[in-house]
Amino acid sequence: MRATTKGRIGAVALGIISAGVGLLPWWMTGARLPLQNLWGTITVDMPFALVPFSQYYVPAVATYFIVGAGLAGLITGFIPALRVHRWWVVFGVSGLQALALAQSALVTLLGLRGDGESQLYFAVIIAMLALALTVAFLACVLCSGGFGSGTRTGFAGRWASPGWLIGTALFALFIGDWVRQLAYSFAPYADHTTLAMITTWAAPAGIGVAIILVGVHTAGRIIATLGALLLLWLTPAAITAASSVLGSRVVLKFWQDAPEYALGVLRSYLAIPELALSPLVAAAVIALIGLTLRYILAGRSRR
Repeated sequence: MRATTKGRIGAVALGIISAGVGLLPWWMTGARLPLQNLWGTITVDMPFALVPFSQYYVPAVATYFIVGAGLAGLITGFIPALRVHRWWVVFGVSGLQALALAQSALVTLLGLRGDGESQLYFAVIIAMLALALTVAFLACVLCSGGFGSGTRTGFAGRWASPGWLIGTALFALFIGDWVRQLAYSFAPYADHTTLAMITTWAAPAGIGVAIILVGVHTAGRIIATLGALLLLWLTPAAITAASSVLGSRVVLKFWQDAPEYALGVLRSYLAIPELALSPLVAAAVIALIGLTLRYILAGRSRR
């Protein structure tokens, strides 16, 4: 009984710490609520906020949430003793992230004007950040599934689950941006061009390696592989489209036209091969080389 209790406490602690690591780039800046266009008073000192509640920071908050949740899930997935308490890890991650969102939403609500425009703004941002929190929850659950299949030990015989691939793909899609934001928070005036170039390829590299670890020898794994590549293709475009809408006060003012505007940005992004196709090719090449080696090794181990 005592060992089980300690395991649960440790699992919750891992979740809380991982969620805190995800939020670290924001906390390093001082964690002051961004200036609000609809703020009710004139002030320079904005209140403390655990997450930046603002339309300009929605993609950043999604990054903080998904990276923190994915980190907790990946650690849990690789450690069998933690997998027994995986739902307590999820509870720790989601609990801290939900608390952070609630605290920031409350201080924002108390400071906004009380008119209809402010209420609409608040509702839209809450909905977007709740969606990011849900995706983070899903990433943690899927990543914590870990290496549940494979009858032999070693590189050739140990395969991760298809669900783990999707969760890891979500983590990989945002880890590059998280690293860049962390670097900016430590050295805001330094030249991060080289780092930006390297981290741009974190998503295709991470997804390619994840496909190698999962394999494509069952229908479920093939579907998961296609799903991960689809996420790699669509997610950056979707984030760019959402950022373009949320970052434009003109578009938000005429919100009826926002979906059409977002679709236009999405199409434009996907039409640029360097942005949309290059990551897919890189991930596919990495996966192809790695899978070829794995299946050769697996074949030799059966002899």
